[in-house]
Amino acid sequence: MHGGNLRRAQEIYGLDSFIDLSANINPFGPPSGVWAALQEGMKDIVNYPDPECQALKKTLSRYLGLPAEMIMVGNGAGELIFTIVQALKPKKVAIPIPTFSEYERAAHSVGAEVSYIPLGAEGWAKYNRIDEVDQMWREYLEGCDLLFLCSPHNPTGSVLEKRTFEQILTITKESGCRILFDESFLDFLPDESRKSTRAYLGANEHLIVLYSLTKFYSLPGLRLGTVFAHQPLLTLCEQFRDPWSVNVLAQRAGITALQDLRYPDEVREKLRESRSYFYREFELCGFSDLRLWPTSVNFALIELLNHSSGELIQHLGRLGILVRNCASFSGLSGEFIRVAIKDILVMERLIEGLKKFYLEVDGRPIGSALGHHPPLIP
Repeated sequence: MHGGNLRRAQEIYGLDSFIDLSANINPFGPPSGVWAALQEGMKDIVNYPDPECQALKKTLSRYLGLPAEMIMVGNGAGELIFTIVQALKPKKVAIPIPTFSEYERAAHSVGAEVSYIPLGAEGWAKYNRIDEVDQMWREYLEGCDLLFLCSPHNPTGSVLEKRTFEQILTITKESGCRILFDESFLDFLPDESRKSTRAYLGANEHLIVLYSLTKFYSLPGLRLGTVFAHQPLLTLCEQFRDPWSVNVLAQRAGITALQDLRYPDEVREKLRESRSYFYREFELCGFSDLRLWPTSVNFALIELLNHSSGELIQHLGRLGILVRNCASFSGLSGEFIRVAIKDILVMERLIEGLKKFYLEVDGRPIGSALGHHPPLIP
């Protein structure tokens, strides 16, 4: 169901290493100080971690401008999603689709009925264009006591605009429906659009905001996520969480990563260059069978118009390139793959892999405009 399963890829393709574009992780590694912090922290693995993550909460509080009592830390966003749902035990949950599969799995874990809100490949652009969403969303949310929202949206990379969100926030407040708003990819956005819904927490006790350090700070193997909400709700959630789920190394890594104030802008600039390069070169190739959907973050959807996504996925896999199979995303009609945006050299490998696919299946070369780039795949 998820990307990033390198062991499984090794079994399928018989290769030892891959370019992994199937998981949306910052490709440039964590802040440099994290490595030293992990070495220093090794002496502490003989002790239990702080179950309240107090030092990390204080760092998050300073970095994000929120009271520490409104912060709960967990073993990645995945654990926190299940913890919140177990604590709230909603009867009916609304989920815009396509989206991250763990929302629905968590809802089913407590026997909740699931109501689907169609987004399609456009993502939030579909609703951002509508001036008045009031009646539409009231119908979608009828009888619901929990709504999952995700922006920047996975897998489309689209962003829910402030005006649309505020309308939804008002409707849910009136109806008593809680919102779990997932901002796991927020840090990848450029400055002008990087607006967190944390700013709405003060006047909206029904709002819960999820934030991940795993993806932007490149810590997927350590697992580190946080949730922001009013203290009574967090107190309830703590009763459903393993108190030692955030290990000592993860806590140290999180503190050190957040203290590097230059790192976020450096990463965003590198990814902006890679994204611009990839979109430009993709367009120059003129892939008539492929549609690259616009994105604001570190991943993008590619739609196949005349070929099977499975064919392309296997072709790229044999070349040592992993992309995300989107067949498991409910609500995404058609043939799609999702690709992570990584450094320019890696994106060039992907372009060459796509060109080779069309040379093999159609017997025709693609993208003569890219002839000035040396082929990186034999």
